[in-house]
Amino acid sequence: MKCITYLTLLVAVYAVASRAEYTTNDWAAAQAQWKAARVAWTNEMAKAAAAGLVTPRKAKTGNPKRRQPGAAGPSQVLSKPQASYFNSRRICVKRDVETLPGYVITTWHRNGKLDTLAPAVITNQLKQIIGKEQHNPIQEFAEQMRQRAQEWQTLATNATARIERVTAALDERREEYVEKRDAAVLPTTRAIYQAFIDAIDRIKKQLEKVEGD
Repeated sequence: MKCITYLTLLVAVYAVASRAEYTTNDWAAAQAQWKAARVAWTNEMAKAAAAGLVTPRKAKTGNPKRRQPGAAGPSQVLSKPQASYFNSRRICVKRDVETLPGYVITTWHRNGKLDTLAPAVITNQLKQIIGKEQHNPIQEFAEQMRQRAQEWQTLATNATARIERVTAALDERREEYVEKRDAAVLPTTRAIYQAFIDAIDRIKKQLEKVEGD
């Protein structure tokens, strides 16, 4: 009886799947129809399993032999020499700077235990080292040019100040000679003061030229 019912079920499922047969040349539409047929088949088999007509399908748990994402593949497995090299490395596992102030105590392991090929515990005294700041040639050249520019600016400022002081003194002296020239009675005296005034004017022109340069 169960076998007859099962055959009837298969015929019914075939009828459901046949209604989803390909009716188009469009690949996307054909793929959608095929998915619909598979869904119909899965639903009918689930109903049959619930009615006890067929054995329930086991849920897929995946292939246990299939490599999981991120797992090391055959090409990533270390060879014995490589594994031996990495396992036998000397590794610092601890640095202690509190037990003995001013010193650092380091503990070294090899193959997961205290190193026996070299000192397992090393005590080093901490030392303060004051080094000289390093500059590249471009930085040094730029610093030299900056210092020279500052020196030139200082010299120019000082020179300008000196010229201003000299010019002020000449102006004061010129005013004095102008007054004496105008107050002089003899023509020769007036000519002497005028010569002094002309000399001061020539000096002032030279100073103005130097300041302009």
